[in-house]
Amino acid sequence: MTIDIGAGKLLAQEPTCPRDADGRPRVFVEGSGAYLTDPDGRRWIDFDNARGSVILGHGDEEVAEAIARAARGRSGVGTAWSPVLDSLLGQLQEVCGGDVVGLYRTGTAALRSVTCAVRDARDRSIVLSSGYHGYDPMWHCDEPFTPNQHGIVEFLFDLDVLAEWLSRPEQVAAVVISPDHMHLGERWYTEFTRLTKEADVPVIADEVKVGLRYRAGLSTPLLDPAVWIVAKCLANGSPVAAVGGDAHLLAALEDVSFTSYFEPTAMAAATTTLRRMATGEPQQAIRAAGDRFIAHTRAAFANAGVPIDLAGNGNLFQFVCADDEVADAFHAAAAAEGLLFFEGDNQTPSAAFTDEVAEDACGRIDRVSAALTGRFTDRELTEESWYASAWGAMDGLADRPRTREETTAIVERLWED
Repeated sequence: MTIDIGAGKLLAQEPTCPRDADGRPRVFVEGSGAYLTDPDGRRWIDFDNARGSVILGHGDEEVAEAIARAARGRSGVGTAWSPVLDSLLGQLQEVCGGDVVGLYRTGTAALRSVTCAVRDARDRSIVLSSGYHGYDPMWHCDEPFTPNQHGIVEFLFDLDVLAEWLSRPEQVAAVVISPDHMHLGERWYTEFTRLTKEADVPVIADEVKVGLRYRAGLSTPLLDPAVWIVAKCLANGSPVAAVGGDAHLLAALEDVSFTSYFEPTAMAAATTTLRRMATGEPQQAIRAAGDRFIAHTRAAFANAGVPIDLAGNGNLFQFVCADDEVADAFHAAAAAEGLLFFEGDNQTPSAAFTDEVAEDACGRIDRVSAALTGRFTDRELTEESWYASAWGAMDGLADRPRTREETTAIVERLWED
């Protein structure tokens, strides 16, 4: 099956989704657990999982039953407040913390709202930013390290640039980051926290991608955010995002409302998913099976002489390829084996990625390695390979030793990507 992506297409947007080598969206007609089925009946193992939002697996029985019950009007209503909302708010506060909690339909909308609220509370215009924050134009910068028309400064996770801006904290409303745990380590977070605390500037943790993925709560205890946002691991693919934090900073959220605020199926999906994520058990299971796949894949590539490594752990990881040609060949071979990866970005297994599925995936990756054997013996992973991979996953610079001159050169190479 093909999808029209030409000039006469009906859909105005070009949503992010798996695509073939010609840029056409891949089509799937069914999902069950860790598997997707295409129109030809071929089963794929899903490492994309709607960019990480299907955390429990496709068609999870408990979530599906909760949604069906709500859709039949037996678990709250879309017109007004219900006990389900009270339950969800209490769950979020217990797991993620905060004086107050708020709900939205997307992480992009949630982050814009809290950023504007914090600006209002602090009466300052500059927001220092690193990481991907969604499609909202307010975050788009024509150049790094200087304010855009909305007062956003993209510092690309570079701590030297951050320190320079925090030396004049009277201008800075907040620092917004999307935490990464593939290319940033404990040293980075420790120094980041020291800088922001010394400047007395609040941190907004955009944990849309990583919140609840690594553990029951925010992704790392090394951050102490004044405000947080979670979304992708909150409702197993249903459109729910949540924010929380300091009541004074979020005072302006009192004016936020939207028609689908009480929509019962979304509430049901979130309360059911969060109840399980709060135990930490799904995260532990994903980590174990994912780590097994990573170890097997790394060994297979090494034995076959394939210049690809992996960053991260079983909860969230990335393929680091020597160059674009290697990456293209790898993804073509993976697609031929029915391995659906988020190309150029992070892989996010679901809790349905069991040992049995991992065994299947390891067999498929062995065939991928065999297909690539001997093709790239003249290539190797370089510092540029690691920086390019980090840029693709976190929209910023990996925490690797470099001088300020080297930072400038790396950014000049990658900025137009």
